Amino acid sequence: MAVTDKAEVVIIGSGVIGNAAAYYMAKRGASVIVLEGSEIIGNGGSSRNGGGVRQSARDPRELPLVMYAVENLWPGLSDELSMDVEYCKKGNLRLGKGEAHRKILQGLCDRCTAQGLDMRMLDGDEVREINPYLSDEVTCASWCPTDGHANPLRTTLAYYRAARQLGVRFYTRELATGLIMDKGR
Repeated sequence: MAVTDKAEVVIIGSGVIGNAAAYYMAKRGASVIVLEGSEIIGNGGSSRNGGGVRQSARDPRELPLVMYAVENLWPGLSDELSMDVEYCKKGNLRLGKGEAHRKILQGLCDRCTAQGLDMRMLDGDEVREINPYLSDEVTCASWCPTDGHANPLRTTLAYYRAARQLGVRFYTRELATGLIMDKGR
C-alpha cells in the first residue's frame, strides 16, 4: 500500500465480516480501505465454514442483532448485493445423546427463549421427524426453525463486489503489523 493512501476507515481482513463492514461503511459514505494479508479475498475462515446463519446458542449480547438480521437483512441480501448468496431458512438442530447433553441444550434453549427466540427442545422421535436418517443414539435436540444457512464463499464475494462498486479499495498481500496514531488520528 502506498504511504499516500488514506481513508476514513481501514479494515483488516477481507472475509465476510470485513467485506460486509466495508460495504456498509461505504454505503453510508465513508472512504474505506481493506487490508488482506493473503493474496486471496476471503481466504480465512470465510472459505472454511458451513455457512450457518444461526441464532441458536449465540452469546446473549449478540442475539438481538442476529435475530434482527435473520428477519430484516438476510431475506433480501441477494437482491441488495445483486448476487445469489444461497440463503435459506430451514432451521437448525443441535443434537444430544443422553441426559448430560439434554441439560446443556436445555440451558441454551432457555437463554435464547428468554430473549424471544423461537427455540424449543425435542425428544429423539421428534428429531427424527425432521431428519429421519439420524442415529437412534440421538435422544434430544434443540430446534430453532428460523435458523438457516448461506453459501459463505458467495456471500463473501457478493459483499466484496458490492463494496468495490461503492469505491472501497482492497489491498491483498498487505499484512497489518500494527496501528500508529499520529496527533490523535
